[in-house]
Amino acid sequence: MTAAIPSNPILLTPTWAGDLEHFRLLRASLARSPLAGLKHHVVVQTEDKHLFEAYAEEPNVVLRTTAEVLPADVERERIKARHISARTGRHLTRISGSLRRTLGWPRWPAYTGWHTQQLCKLAVASEAGHDTTIVLDSDVVVTPSAQLDDLQTADAVVCFAQWQPLGELSGKVRKWVDNAAKLTGPGKLTEAQPVNTYFDTPFVFDGAAVNGMLQHLEQQSGRPWWQHLLNQPPRRWSEFGLYKQYLAQHEKRPVQWRAPDVMHYIFDTRDATAVVQQVKALFERPDIHYITLHSQSGGKYDWNARDFTDLLLEWITTQ
Repeated sequence: MTAAIPSNPILLTPTWAGDLEHFRLLRASLARSPLAGLKHHVVVQTEDKHLFEAYAEEPNVVLRTTAEVLPADVERERIKARHISARTGRHLTRISGSLRRTLGWPRWPAYTGWHTQQLCKLAVASEAGHDTTIVLDSDVVVTPSAQLDDLQTADAVVCFAQWQPLGELSGKVRKWVDNAAKLTGPGKLTEAQPVNTYFDTPFVFDGAAVNGMLQHLEQQSGRPWWQHLLNQPPRRWSEFGLYKQYLAQHEKRPVQWRAPDVMHYIFDTRDATAVVQQVKALFERPDIHYITLHSQSGGKYDWNARDFTDLLLEWITTQ
């Protein structure tokens, strides 16, 4: 018997003030796409809510804050970490994260926005009332060719995948994969073993699988799942990595590992004119459904996202 297509799928975007310009472009493209009819849960950092309140008036947008989604103690630590990070700057924040990984101190780098956004994704994906959560980061542009069939099927759990032998990995991806194997099984992978290296969005969470994974983490640690994750070394764990490894090791239903063929990524956005030209060309291609303009928020680079988002926003709204 063929299983029914999952009911009540939602879109989810955790975001913050630093990604507002990208988010404006995401919403404009999404509203003109075949996915516009889906509920779009937008989780913003509580202190940034005023910047996003206008979007709560748009059809199908559900605006939520981290205070509503995260446990109260995690929200308090997140706010504290944001204040400390703002005072210390990017360089000292990175040093503090390294100290946490090696010495277990200070505590606050584990609660920075990147980590708490991951917790928000898992918390929302585990909620009752929707079986499928489709994560779209703020830096995604959805094209008119996007379809719900890109993201789910009637008879399997869908997960995007790019396969590579573990021994070929290095840097953050290797650390995420190793940590996922430690937390969800088998503990240690062989160097020749193919592993899934897709860590981008769109990313699809199946609600039953997420809840199974969170229960597994709690049984393993004897702690609430979010505390177990926050106790991991900062920037060494990934919500996507954990979920993919859990599916590979524990999911009893069929898993359809899909190649991300309908996605396109633009990594170098320093030339605004070139970015606008690329997006316009890709937007019209029927084989491209999602374009990621990798976010340059938080002062990481000298150029500003508005150099191209304003031009693209004006163009998309006239399509």
